[in-house]
Amino acid sequence: MIIDIHGHLGNINFAPFWAADAARLEQYATEAGVDRICVSSARAIMYDTAEGNRELDAALKQTTKLLGYVTVNPMFPETLHDVDFVDGNPKWIGVKVHPDYHGYHVASSLARDFLDTVAERVPLMLFHVSCMPGTGFADAGAILDLAERHPRTRIVMAHLAGIFQNAVYPYFPNLQGLEKVAERHLDNVYVDTAHTLMYVYPGVMERMVELLGPEHIVFGTDVPLQGPMQMRFALEIIRALKLPPADIGLMLGGNAEMILRGKRDA
Repeated sequence: MIIDIHGHLGNINFAPFWAADAARLEQYATEAGVDRICVSSARAIMYDTAEGNRELDAALKQTTKLLGYVTVNPMFPETLHDVDFVDGNPKWIGVKVHPDYHGYHVASSLARDFLDTVAERVPLMLFHVSCMPGTGFADAGAILDLAERHPRTRIVMAHLAGIFQNAVYPYFPNLQGLEKVAERHLDNVYVDTAHTLMYVYPGVMERMVELLGPEHIVFGTDVPLQGPMQMRFALEIIRALKLPPADIGLMLGGNAEMILRGKRDA
């Protein structure tokens, strides 16, 4: 089974070319050969958290390939109530946390207390990790601290091998963040493949595997930022790695199946 751990329902950044309702996401999955896409609501991340979570709840009832993350935001503590979705429906698998868009630092006391409460309630948290120009609230070290405090909660760090920007060279792989994860070597932490710059930098995927091992990497695309053709290309890059088939299988779906099984068995 191939599982995309990281996607979105709706209209990312209000751009029409980055928009996908449930039917389009299922179409993308079918065209790319992906069995499941785990999605959060773009509306919940960027505009109205409660409204977006409810929009996703309705979509999950109409689809077979989609699983859902509740979006939570400590700037609006009432979003903690939406975690109830995770308890009441097996299609809800955990929560999505996006400090950069929501405007808080993960290490702040406000965020720490809120996210600790969330981590005690859910089996899985998908964190947007700072990787884009002008961002920096979702520090990898602070997320690792949370993961260490909550060893029973599985943490997926999205975009970690993604892009940073500096004044000398516009984009480069975030190997520093990967090295932090490798140094701490926490059993409950995984990194997804979304925006690892595998289209630009040869060897990024190989370096991810070298640092983390295939047992801590999960397939993720940030769909619909990537359409089915790009999703297929990402799959081919992983399949082309000089690794045993069992390790490729872990990265494409085996690790995600284990993560999601924790939800089903809870």
